[in-house]
Amino acid sequence: MAAVTCLGLLYASFAYFDDTEASTINIFQAGTWSVGGSGSHTFSNLIAGNSGTETWTATNTGTVSAYVDLNISVTEGGTGDLGDFLSVHLYVSGGANIYGPGAISGIGGGYTLNLPLEPDESIVIILDWSVEDGYFPDENDEIVLTISFNIQPVP
Repeated sequence: MAAVTCLGLLYASFAYFDDTEASTINIFQAGTWSVGGSGSHTFSNLIAGNSGTETWTATNTGTVSAYVDLNISVTEGGTGDLGDFLSVHLYVSGGANIYGPGAISGIGGGYTLNLPLEPDESIVIILDWSVEDGYFPDENDEIVLTISFNIQPVP
């Protein structure tokens, strides 16, 4: 009798955890994420004491939340040493520091920021720059800074 009771309880336990139910309110929707706003800036014809600010805006033009990261490349031209004397500070408007202040020659590479962006939301990346004392210009000295935004879905 005890064996029959145990088998009955065991069957009832499996039945309790093996239930199926239909639902008509579940909705699955595909979404997209993309970003607009990458760009570049060329530094040339500079002398010690020059300074300025550049900005780039990244906008999530997709339909779902996403994270934004940066890739930065620096291309130096000419025979001078502008890369060592061009001081830069890169940061998010009202937010996190990304690089610097420091020489532009050290800024290149990928930056995993995981900055959240909702659909149609934007962030502004700001670059403050100045040419330090001691720089002697070379007529062909030039630096091109390129920023590209990478976007990935929110997990």
